[in-house]
Amino acid sequence: RDDWTKYWSLWLGVVASPVSAALSWRYLGRERQYLAAHLFLYTHLALFTLIMMQFWEAGAFLYLPFAYGVFIVISGMMLNVRAGLITWVWSALLPLAGLLLSDRLNLPNMGRLLPATFINFLLAGLSYLAVYDWELALASVSVLQQRAQQRRDELFHAQQALSASNARLQFLNTELDKARTLAEEERDTRTRFMNNLSHELRTPLNAIVNFANILARGGTGPLNNRQVDYLERVERSGWHLLGVLNDLLDMAQIEAGEFKIHLEPTDLYAICEEAMQNIQGLILDRPIELRRDYPPEWPTIQADPMRLKQALLNVLGNAAKYTEMGFIGLQVLVAADEVRLIVTDSGIGIDPADHERIFEEFQQLDQTTARKRTGTGLGLPLSRHLIQQHGGSIFVESALGKGSRFILALPIANPAPEPLPAS
Repeated sequence: RDDWTKYWSLWLGVVASPVSAALSWRYLGRERQYLAAHLFLYTHLALFTLIMMQFWEAGAFLYLPFAYGVFIVISGMMLNVRAGLITWVWSALLPLAGLLLSDRLNLPNMGRLLPATFINFLLAGLSYLAVYDWELALASVSVLQQRAQQRRDELFHAQQALSASNARLQFLNTELDKARTLAEEERDTRTRFMNNLSHELRTPLNAIVNFANILARGGTGPLNNRQVDYLERVERSGWHLLGVLNDLLDMAQIEAGEFKIHLEPTDLYAICEEAMQNIQGLILDRPIELRRDYPPEWPTIQADPMRLKQALLNVLGNAAKYTEMGFIGLQVLVAADEVRLIVTDSGIGIDPADHERIFEEFQQLDQTTARKRTGTGLGLPLSRHLIQQHGGSIFVESALGKGSRFILALPIANPAPEPLPAS
């Protein structure tokens, strides 16, 4: 009984400490960490004060108040940055309360507590600063971690978007390959059809034209004027149909990438004169003057004579088609590195907004006027392809009601022709 009376605070600590620890563990399992830490810390703080007050005597166990520093440091680590200072306040008040309850509160005993209280205050301040720096570092690390996670999320989403784009691009490439293959097959089919059509139509058309010419010349006997007129119309229509057929076949070969020219030294004067003489027959029934402006010396260029003449005839024929009266001129200008064939006329002219459109296939700008004239809309586009195959260029200067000026520029020293890409 004497031992129990003497050591009752120790026995209370032996019982109360496990109980408070068990309760704190239960609260901790319920995710109430703050309450569990307070219960465990302040229960043991009170138990330590009881034990210290029982054994603390004047001149004995004077080191016990310094042990409050352990609680101060632990509270700062377990709770928050201010917990160390709050624990210091309790470590200063609880001994005074114990001395008061045991009738030992006097100046000498308070003086003995003063060094420990001061040291514990310094320790609480250091704990505050350390925990503050620690929390600040944790906050910085947390911010950096959040930013890193945000970057990872952004990279993940970007990677997903890139993967989706790649899949989409791969799908589009596959579809484009299919479309290109289909277009090539259709182009080859169209080219074969045009070649077959050309072969099947040219033979009877040539027969019609030749027989009409023979009949018109009286090869089978004399004819009256009406019969000659009809036969000449048949012959002209046949030649026109052959020209249309040739244009269609040439465009089909160009689109298929099979169109080729054969360059050789060419007499440019002969080509210009033949073209002008051919145009003469198209304007016999109209008051149109043919004008020539030739240089004193003609250069010899590398060209395909038949194709160059075809390009020039198409441009001259276009001028004859849209000129009712006035003039059609051919001017040849020779420079150091190129020669220009300039076809001018006093026809209806072309709106500047349509200067590029006239070089597109099957384009006839003035539909009202076009109905009065025959044509497929392939002459100028074909001429552009032919001139480009010679390494040159063609462009137009014109305005509505002011005639037109077509310039065919050809290099004097021609490079090797590049094959046209398939359309």
